[in-house]
Amino acid sequence: MDIWKTIVFLSVLWSVGAVVSIKKESDPGAGTLFYHQKWNVWTGVLAATCLELITVFVLWSPWSFRDEPLIVIFYMFAEVTLFVVTLLFYRVAINQPYAVLGLSTERLGIRLLFGLRVAVGCFLAGYGIFYFLLEFQTLQTSHEWLLRLSRQTGMVFVVLNFFEKIWGTGSLWMPVLFMVIFKPLIEEVIFRGLLYGPIRKKTDPVIAALATSFLFMLADGSYKGHHLISGMLLAYLYERTGSLLPGILFHGLINLGGVLYFFDRRKINTLDVFTRKEEVGAIALVLLVSFLCIELVYRVMVRRGYHWKRPASAP
Repeated sequence: MDIWKTIVFLSVLWSVGAVVSIKKESDPGAGTLFYHQKWNVWTGVLAATCLELITVFVLWSPWSFRDEPLIVIFYMFAEVTLFVVTLLFYRVAINQPYAVLGLSTERLGIRLLFGLRVAVGCFLAGYGIFYFLLEFQTLQTSHEWLLRLSRQTGMVFVVLNFFEKIWGTGSLWMPVLFMVIFKPLIEEVIFRGLLYGPIRKKTDPVIAALATSFLFMLADGSYKGHHLISGMLLAYLYERTGSLLPGILFHGLINLGGVLYFFDRRKINTLDVFTRKEEVGAIALVLLVSFLCIELVYRVMVRRGYHWKRPASAP
């Protein structure tokens, strides 16, 4: 990560904190989750700052990935430690139940099903567009496009590739566990839980979603539009369900997609247009069938009264 990108992120983060802190609070509505949240925006700002500084320390420390591979283990351990400290601070200093943060298990099944419904629908739309482009572009254009895509490596791919080179394939369970479970949990609690709520209390849902999604994109350092879009979807799930858990599920599935792509690149030639189109079409078909099944189960459950009637955190 470029040091200037870190400076930009921290500058925007603290500017948002300053603006939100002096803005007059609007009424989020007594029936919403955010009505019960008593912490201010600086809790989220400080947690997001610590999360970013961990990354900065790892990337700009005297060690390097090549010379001191254990620094990656330290990075993962530091993020998990930050998450634990954040939860302890929330419980002791803020003194509110975790349900108010959006971690309630009340009516969890229908909430997760709703989140899975949105996630699979988004993946289906993405793969549908992918297949459409491969189908209707010229062969040369599609090949050039796939070549550009193959050169783009996200954090999931980089970490998995690093572990495999240093410790072998048998070590990959560790980064997979971190990227698919712990990383989404940490980021959702900080960006949606601790930041979205206080901003939401001072403005409307769209502005709050845009602000936290923009910060989420800047924190990643890639400045790619899909981070902004995924951030908006994660904020929508939090707003719609009154729980962080569907968003954590969605976020984990996104990272799981990166994990599967890492293994997929070793099995097939991802630059071969015909092979790639066949694979994408098969995945899109599986997603379509999965979405229809999930939609059917969700509608049946809603008709039978399995739905959330109030925020999971409401006393």
